[in-house]
Order: sequence, then C-alpha cells, then structure tokens
Amino acid sequence: MLDKLAWAYYDLDDMDQADDAFAEILALNPDAELGLQGRAWVHYNRDDYAAATALFKQAVSRKPNASNMAGLAASALRAGEMDFAEYEEMMQTALALNPEYTWAMRELAWKLVDHNRQDEALSLFRAASELDPYDPYAEYGVAFLLSEQNDWEAAFDHVSRALELKPDFVTALSRRSLILLMLDRPKQALKDTEAVIEANPDDTDGYVRKARALSDLGQRSQAHEVLELAESRVGPGSYLLYWRANLLADDLDYEAALFHIRRSVALEGADRFDHRLHADIALGLGYTDEARDAIDQALGLYPDGEFEQYTNALVMLAEDRFDAAESMFDSATAAGLHQDYLGDFLAALVAEGRFMQAIKMRARYKNRQPDATSDAQRSN
Repeated sequence: MLDKLAWAYYDLDDMDQADDAFAEILALNPDAELGLQGRAWVHYNRDDYAAATALFKQAVSRKPNASNMAGLAASALRAGEMDFAEYEEMMQTALALNPEYTWAMRELAWKLVDHNRQDEALSLFRAASELDPYDPYAEYGVAFLLSEQNDWEAAFDHVSRALELKPDFVTALSRRSLILLMLDRPKQALKDTEAVIEANPDDTDGYVRKARALSDLGQRSQAHEVLELAESRVGPGSYLLYWRANLLADDLDYEAALFHIRRSVALEGADRFDHRLHADIALGLGYTDEARDAIDQALGLYPDGEFEQYTNALVMLAEDRFDAAESMFDSATAAGLHQDYLGDFLAALVAEGRFMQAIKMRARYKNRQPDATSDAQRSN
C-alpha cells in the first residue's frame, strides 16, 4: 500500500511526499527493494545522481530487474561513475530483460544521439512509439531526429502528434517552431514562438525563433528588437549572439554583425558555427587575417565539415592562394556541399581576375550530378 501511495505522489510530481512514503517502506524493512528503487527514482528526478546511484546499486543487488538496471546505468553515467560503454551494455541488458521498456529505449536513444549514432537512436524512438502510440516523448524523439536529417515534412507530422498527446510539451513546441521556419511557414512559427516565450521567458530559443520568423516576414527591425529584449532578459550567450550577428549580416550591416560575433566567440562554448560565421563576416569586411584565424578555429572543431571547407576556400581566394582554394572547394563538394555553391565560388574567382581558372573549373564540374542538400548549416 505504501508503494502504491508513493508512486501516486510521484506521478503527481510531489517528490517530497513520494520520498516520505518510500522512506516509510525502508523504515519497516531497510532491505526492501521497493523502497530502495522508489527512493532511487526520486533522487534521479531531483538530479541527485550520486545518491540515486547508491540506492540503485542496492536495489540491483536485491532484484536485478530492467527498471533497476536502467536506473543504475542512467544515474551512474550522469554521476560520472560509469563510462558510455558500460552504460550502453547495462542499458542493453535492461532491454533484454524487458524488451518493451520504452523509458529505457528513449533514455538510450538520446545518449546514442550524443554519440552521433542517429540511425540507431531513430530506430529506438520508432520502436518505443510503436509499443506505446500514446507516448509523446517517443514521438518527439522521432521528430527531433527527422528534423536533424532535414526531413521537415515528416518531422512536422511527428512533432504535431507529440503536441496532440501533450499540449504543454514546450520543448516539442519549440522544435515545431523551428520545423515551421524550415518549411517556410513563418506565420505559424511565430505563433508557436510566442507560446514558447510565454512558457519559458528565461530561455533563448523562443526569442531567437521569433526573431527569425519576423525576419522571414520582412519585419527586420522588430526581429532585432526581439533579440535585444532577449539579451536584456536572459543575458548574452553564444547562441543568441550568433543569431544577432547572423540577422545583421543578412541586412548587410557587417560592422554591427562583426561586433556581436566577436562577443559570441569570446564566450566559453563557442562552436564551429560561431567561428565559421565569424570568418564569413570578417571576410566580407576584407579582414582576411581575422577570417583566417576564425576559419582555422572552425576547422579545428570540425575538419570534415563541407561548409567549413567552403569558407576556407573563400578565405584562400582572399589570400591569393587560388589553386589551393580550388582544391579546397573540391574537398567541400566531396564532403557533401551542394553544387549550387559552385556559381558563388566561380563568381569569387572572377572577382579576383581568375577568368580562365573559372572557365576551366565550370567545364570540369559541368557533367557532375548535384549532391543532396547538406544538413551541416545551423538551422536551430
């Protein structure tokens, strides 16, 4: 009876009452697996992973079932007491014990995403959704990964299903706003972004996507005002400053864009997108040395990126390294850069007075088939 009462409190998100009820179980029997597992999940819910790990270890020693094994793996990984290989092995063991344990499927799937194993993660999310068609978190996982693959239409169907199942699912609402932007439906995206801001006024995502929607609707000044408001409320962060710079660059206000992207890359956590945009903006202003330093940092983080290599090729043109620039462009296309970028690169060659090189290069690419559009640009 205490176990049922505790889980009822847990399902109502009343962790204090749930913890008290599980503690009563342990007061009656300090070795009771029900109490150990229950208190472990309460600590996990509170992000107290070290305490959760200790309790799950005791629970597993008494009953090594799927829930205890999965809970131990998830807690120990987050507590730094287990590496990913050990975590994956234990999660797979839990799923072997209970192949229909959808929480463990979703938990493992997200960690596979972190390790760039998207196809395996998508299969797990789909399997979880098939087992439980009313699981909004599985639907969201499918939507997330489809959007990462630029399958925006399919992603929209799944994220909308997640929101049907859980209308207050703010993370799904935020992802849908991005998907709508990529489907060129900014009016609908704008509605979602406003709901995201209302629900999470201290989170940057809603403001950035609202600004992007306004920009797509031609309301450029309002877009900049939204990002200024976001910085006043949330404070500066690389993601927010990236988009301030990006939208200013779209307006050809390169000096203002450079100011904000310099602020972005000075912060801890700046990524390849920040450094590549920094290079693009500096290059547009003729600051070749600054562009070189920026693209080198981007390449250091992601040397095989097609857009990093493409920007590197443009910087090489500015450095009068014309043959090397052409070779770098070839590498970018081999890495997945769409051939639509060829025209821009040839125009840059012509601008440098390299007419014959441009003609020969166009002839060389003439019979090539276009590659699929890359997903390496920052969309989120």
